[in-house]
Amino acid sequence: GAVPLSLVALTVLTAVVVLTSGRVGRWLHAPRWLAALLLFGFALVISATLVPTAAAFEGQASDGVCDLSRIGLASMRELTTINVSSLNVLLFVPLGLAVGLLPRSRPAAVATMAAVALTFFVEALQLALPVLGRGCQSADVIDNLLGLAIGAAGGLLARPFMRSAASQ
Repeated sequence: GAVPLSLVALTVLTAVVVLTSGRVGRWLHAPRWLAALLLFGFALVISATLVPTAAAFEGQASDGVCDLSRIGLASMRELTTINVSSLNVLLFVPLGLAVGLLPRSRPAAVATMAAVALTFFVEALQLALPVLGRGCQSADVIDNLLGLAIGAAGGLLARPFMRSAASQ
């Protein structure tokens, strides 16, 4: 089904991360491991959201309509149990963490804007490409942005500890 194909996509994208993290780290003025975390965050999202579903391979496309039924945050109950909402939040936490850890610079601002734009881009592609068998949902955008914010807050809180560990 879609899970094995997503794992294949993640494996390929992880190889790309390994090959490009040094160059991206130099561009970001950040350590290679942080560039790798950022790139892996992007790879994780892309492999989980833009790989066709098993139903798509059986010829079942999505309806080409965006579900706008939820525009606010999910309930605390939804966020604290394993379901689509909580998994959408968790999906963006690593990317947010990397963004929060980046040193302030123009390239870091570009990376941050790209991370925010990614959730809108994913939903737009899911809407524009019904052949993927995935559905566009406003709830996904909200959940993804929440995960990005949680990760970024964690990264910002960890920054002072990262600096003190690097100086020792």
